[in-house]
Amino acid sequence: MAAERTPTKRSLVAVAVIALVFSGAVQALISPPLNLWPLHPISWVPALLVLERLRGGRALLAGWLVGASAQAAIFYWVVHTVQTFSNLPTWAAILVLIGYAGVWGFYAAVFAWGYGAIKGAAGWLWPVAIPAWFVACEYLNPQLFPYFQGVAWYQQPEIFLVTGLTGVPGMTFFVLVSNCLVLAAIHQRRAPSPDNRRAVLAGAVALASFLVVALGYSQVRLHKIEVAEATAPTTRIALLQTNLTVPKSRALGRRGPFAHPNLYVDAATTAMEADPDIDVFVWPEGGLRGPASSRRNARVLDFADEFDVEIWTGGGGVSKREDGTRARHNAAFRIDAAGKLGPRYDKNILLPFGEFMPLATVFPILRKIKGVGNFDPGEGLVVHETPHGSFVFLICYEAIRHRYVRGGFRAGADLLVNITYDAWFGDTSNPTQHLMLSAIQSAEYGVPLVRTATTGISAFVDARGVITEQSEVFTEALLVQDVKRVRLPTLYAAVGDWFAWLCILASAFALVLAAGRGPRPSRRAWLAWAGILVATLSVPLAWLPNPYLPILDWVFWGVAVASLLAVAARWRTS
Repeated sequence: MAAERTPTKRSLVAVAVIALVFSGAVQALISPPLNLWPLHPISWVPALLVLERLRGGRALLAGWLVGASAQAAIFYWVVHTVQTFSNLPTWAAILVLIGYAGVWGFYAAVFAWGYGAIKGAAGWLWPVAIPAWFVACEYLNPQLFPYFQGVAWYQQPEIFLVTGLTGVPGMTFFVLVSNCLVLAAIHQRRAPSPDNRRAVLAGAVALASFLVVALGYSQVRLHKIEVAEATAPTTRIALLQTNLTVPKSRALGRRGPFAHPNLYVDAATTAMEADPDIDVFVWPEGGLRGPASSRRNARVLDFADEFDVEIWTGGGGVSKREDGTRARHNAAFRIDAAGKLGPRYDKNILLPFGEFMPLATVFPILRKIKGVGNFDPGEGLVVHETPHGSFVFLICYEAIRHRYVRGGFRAGADLLVNITYDAWFGDTSNPTQHLMLSAIQSAEYGVPLVRTATTGISAFVDARGVITEQSEVFTEALLVQDVKRVRLPTLYAAVGDWFAWLCILASAFALVLAAGRGPRPSRRAWLAWAGILVATLSVPLAWLPNPYLPILDWVFWGVAVASLLAVAARWRTS
């Protein structure tokens, strides 16, 4: 009999693993560039069917497998990026991806670990409670790249504009409610019962209520934006994409200090001759070499004065630290139509492992990894007041950090200007994902965004968050459009992530209820708690060297973990 049961058990484990990996990996199909978002309302069902049968350590590991699978599939381009940035071999780059997927997929492990407790405490309301718990775990996860589930719907403004009310966590809630409703319907079909029928009803009511609010709010926003655009001032903006790949850029540099600015000025001159009504050129990150005021960039300033056109672009910046040493900055500059320089903006949110090496002062051996920059962060956002409205620079990675972007909007910006250099990521899904995570800011805050990337993807995004025009990756391109400068504040811009915190508070309440009902755990429970505590608190260490990175995420995680520890003694882990 035992010999007959073993294969069956192994086959069930295999099916469970396949289901978990599928739910994780399919997220890569849902995200750009494929954008198969119609799969989203059912994509988590296989994993949920497995997770609801597990408790304790088994649930933790199963959820970790889902989260790691999703992170590895979505961010597979990390391998290429590590190889481009550094001197690490392929096998080491793969290990970096595995480590990345394990660390930033850990939130799914916490979700799975608490799944049983939340579901038990919620009773037949679990199709609402489980999505709230997922939102809580996802939001509290200090992700390096904040890819929340709901972002995949970013080009569906008829529903996605609800993010102006709830932020992206609202869309994540919608996705999980849809999956839980399907799961509840499966249970009712398999084993009809009053509780299963009520669960289906709860899920259906929650889904219908969200859709009514989301569709109604989005329609109101669409109408307001349309009315505002009808009378909005416009600025004719040209996005210049030169397709300078890493090898091309290095080769151009060997031709002398003037080769790089001459390339941009020549291309811009041709554009002005074809369209003299251009008001502003946006060149990408690194469009200038060194400080804008250096002799090598003199022709750029002369071009702006000659053609009566502004140039918004990136370059290098230097300053002195308090100890007298020299600090380098990834900077951005506004050159006005008279060829004069405005205030310099120094990038605040530096990219770990790209622009600085976390903990390099503690572990000097990390400095031996070639390709990692050594930049200092700036001291805050700069709002540029121009004849063409007020704008803020968002250099590369900064455009995807929603709390940072909110600061620019609150400071009065009516245009977001994202300049970036995405050539490091190669012909992968990164450029489309980077564009997606930038475009959602317009939907959340109600202002347009323009984006120039050296090798693509450059794009215009309207106040709906809709990409109205974009370039192909790794091509030379010039995009010109009359940008309608509208500024329509949202509740999300005013109060922030209230919806996510509502989900966190509701989940905490459910956990307290579960703690009061559950039996005491075995001693192995504390091993699970120790693992969760160490992993949770170690994740944000990479953020510490930079003051503008989301340190609050670390604090939030700490508070959440402390709250969970308070009820840990009542959780079952077997």
